[in-house]
Amino acid sequence: MAEQTVCGETILRVEGLKKFFPLKAGIFKRVVGDVKAVNDVSFFLREGETLGLVGESGCGKTTTGRCIPRLIEPTAGSIQYNLGGKMVELTELNREELKQVRQEIQVIFQDPFSSLNPRMTVGEIIGEPMKVNKVCSPSERDERVRELLRRVNLTTDMINRYPHEFSGGQRQRISVARALALSTKVIICDESVSALDVSVQAQILNMLKELQREMGLSYLFIAHDLNVVEHISHRVAVMYLGRIVEMAESGPLYDKPLHPYTEALLSAIPTGDPLLRKKRIHLAGSVPDSSNPPPGCNFHPRCSYATKLCEGEVPQLVKMKDQPGRFVACHRADELRLLGYMELRDRASGE
Repeated sequence: MAEQTVCGETILRVEGLKKFFPLKAGIFKRVVGDVKAVNDVSFFLREGETLGLVGESGCGKTTTGRCIPRLIEPTAGSIQYNLGGKMVELTELNREELKQVRQEIQVIFQDPFSSLNPRMTVGEIIGEPMKVNKVCSPSERDERVRELLRRVNLTTDMINRYPHEFSGGQRQRISVARALALSTKVIICDESVSALDVSVQAQILNMLKELQREMGLSYLFIAHDLNVVEHISHRVAVMYLGRIVEMAESGPLYDKPLHPYTEALLSAIPTGDPLLRKKRIHLAGSVPDSSNPPPGCNFHPRCSYATKLCEGEVPQLVKMKDQPGRFVACHRADELRLLGYMELRDRASGE
């Protein structure tokens, strides 16, 4: 997991975030329902901290990340950002005010090839944010681009080359350099290493951690691979069907999960040993339709610990009294004894 650093004040606070996409049917395309992609999500991010956001595909991670800088408009909820020492409500900003905030909140997307303009050189790609926002002169912009290339471990002679001339890892480094072009403080990494080879993933993760130490960056690191998240995140939030079901520091969450879904995700992490068959928790059924989620706890149809209470009442994300900084949405969190990653591995090795 990421080494514990002294994190500063809260830089981003999300409360009750919702994003519903309308379902239309018929000749007149009338709205007949909603896809509840994000449904009442709350979390916070501190200065210099990495918060991992994990879960299965379709759970709402990417939608959550894109709602924060309003790349897509949220349906409801509050998104507060610490701008110059004052918490600003992003959902209330006009286009010009939002443009200023977006100089400090950047997004790195999953596919570096499709997110880079193939008709622009590396120098133009990295320098474009500075040009659009008119933050420096052309000569200063050129020097800044060269500095950013060095920061992401690329050589300055690459400045006039095009994206198709680079490998996937190099293109992602270019995306990181572009994200740092302005006065960046928060970077939303949306599956930013999932399309890369394992060895390249490690290089990019190490670079991101080094940049965080040097520049005090805060990351919202969105991923489905808990093995990757463990090595970069200070805290982890687990999402299921549009809701956060558990949030805690990385160590306690991996050692002692409090939500059955977290336990199942930990059991799916590969061990790296082909001879070791780790105990795998197989979930019943499939992920429910987010346009028609089950009543009560969304996870109860697939949960082996579910009771009648789980079927009828939605569990709220509450803070655990005896565990500082730990939140869970499970009616049975106080009574269940779930297995952590090491216990799952050790139990398998003893079978």
